[in-house]
Amino acid sequence: MGLFSKKPKGTPRAQLEALHGKRLSYVVERNGGEELVLGRNGGISVSDSELVIVCNGSEVFRCRLEGCIAAELMSRNGVDIKACDPKGAQRHVVAYYSNLRQ
Repeated sequence: MGLFSKKPKGTPRAQLEALHGKRLSYVVERNGGEELVLGRNGGISVSDSELVIVCNGSEVFRCRLEGCIAAELMSRNGVDIKACDPKGAQRHVVAYYSNLRQ
């Protein structure tokens, strides 16, 4: 790896797998300056190739792990996810963790 080589874009797989099983109080999608609540009371599931967020028994977000950028909020009470959905649209989702012990 040279001095000016490009790093692969995306969050390392180990950090994404650490999100598996996290309980969520609610999930919002950011579009410009607006926030739309996608669901409440859910969880995050990470499989071999996909990250899925389910709220109240229905899927609200799905993306491939390749190119997924996820970062924990500074307050440590949620995660900010930027990724392409299966249709190819770029989405920005913020999932807030539940206060229940995990």
